[in-house]
Amino acid sequence: MKYGFFRKLFFWSIPLAVIILLSGCCRILSSRNATPYRVVTQIRVAYENGSLETQRQVFQEAKMRPILDYLRYLDPYGKPREDPEQAAGSDCCITLIYSDGSQRIYRQRADRYMRIDDGPWTRIDQAKAMELKMLLWVIPSDPSPANAEPIPPLLRPQI
Repeated sequence: MKYGFFRKLFFWSIPLAVIILLSGCCRILSSRNATPYRVVTQIRVAYENGSLETQRQVFQEAKMRPILDYLRYLDPYGKPREDPEQAAGSDCCITLIYSDGSQRIYRQRADRYMRIDDGPWTRIDQAKAMELKMLLWVIPSDPSPANAEPIPPLLRPQI
């Protein structure tokens, strides 16, 4: 009876060891095609609402973090009922510039619609969209990237 338990344990440990070994090998093989990790180094914001226009350039981590958090927790949903290009209201363009030189553009229109790069327009919660206006009032533009640093590893969002 004692030996029966050990035989079963040995019998099931061999396939388990093979599965664990193969899953590790698959990860190593798949990481060869992985793209290098990018870091947000600059954020440009252009805001327009009628005659009011403002532009910001942000290089410092403390100023970038609220904008990146806003984009991370904004939850777009559904298709718009009207054409967002024709909607009256504010227009905000947020451009993330990464360490590899690539860019991602978030466009928020009329506090009701969001679009990423050239993707489709989606609806957003109007109350959440108002947070961006508040951020723009609070965060001043940085004069230059001289003292700026990229966001440290623990704060890098997957945007």
